[in-house]
This record gives sequence, structure tokens and C-alpha cells, in this order.
Amino acid sequence: MNFTTNEQDQREAEKLQARLRKSASDSDDDEGNNIHQRIPNVEIAEGAHKYVLISAIFPRSNERQYFVVSKRNAAYHRNAAEPFVEKLERSGYKSISILGGGRIDLNTQRQKLKIYGYSYGFGLADHAISKSVVEKDPKFKDYEITWSNEGY
Repeated sequence: MNFTTNEQDQREAEKLQARLRKSASDSDDDEGNNIHQRIPNVEIAEGAHKYVLISAIFPRSNERQYFVVSKRNAAYHRNAAEPFVEKLERSGYKSISILGGGRIDLNTQRQKLKIYGYSYGFGLADHAISKSVVEKDPKFKDYEITWSNEGY
């Protein structure tokens, strides 16, 4: 089997998860330092790329949101997750969690989107949730969206 991760990536993914757990448990509220701006729930790059499913709470409404994020040329799933997590933090989101990953193959010309696979660093995302998040985005209303736990 050809693994697409290594021990260093595993350590970095765990460090990110640990930082998010610590941030979620911190009791001091620094809302005054953040601009509370709602972030779009879907950010998907054209082609087949690694993706992560992220959840976070928007402080103004205390509403839990889910985000589906893929990034072109992300060597590891954490490379897709880290910039988006930082964007959420800058916008005031709280209780940020990376729920897992996989791959997304987006073909805008054929209006097809396939969600599949898993992440060594973050585990298997619930692709049914990911599909539901993408289906709610108006950009993908006419797309054929499928998911599978198979493949990598």
C-alpha cells in the first residue's frame, strides 16, 4: 500500500487537534479581539483533492456550523485544514473541530462532485454530512453529488 502520510504529518495533525481542543476548553472569552464574520460553509477546489470536514460555533448565534474544505495541491489533509481553521479563528468562531477527511473530486464542467476516502491524520469524515453541507450551497444546486467510504 502506498501511504500518503508520514510520522511527521501524523504529529503535526495531532498538534493541530490538541491546539483546537485546548482552545475549546479555554474559559476566557476574547470575543472583543475578533471580527465576527460568517464564513461560507463550502470551499472546494476544482479537480480531485484532499478535503476535511470541520465544525465550529459562530459566536453571535451560538449556532454550530459545518464546513467542507478542499485545497488544490494539499500534500496532507492538515494542509487543507490549517489555513481554513485560521480563517475561522480570525472571524471569531469557537469550538473548532476537524471531524475527519477524505477526498473530493469536483468537475464543474460535468456538474459532478464525488466525496470519498479518508484521512490518515484526522480519520474518516462523515461523508453524508459533507454531502448535506455541499447540497445546501446554491453553487452546487444542479450538481450530481455522491459519496462513498471506499477508495483513497
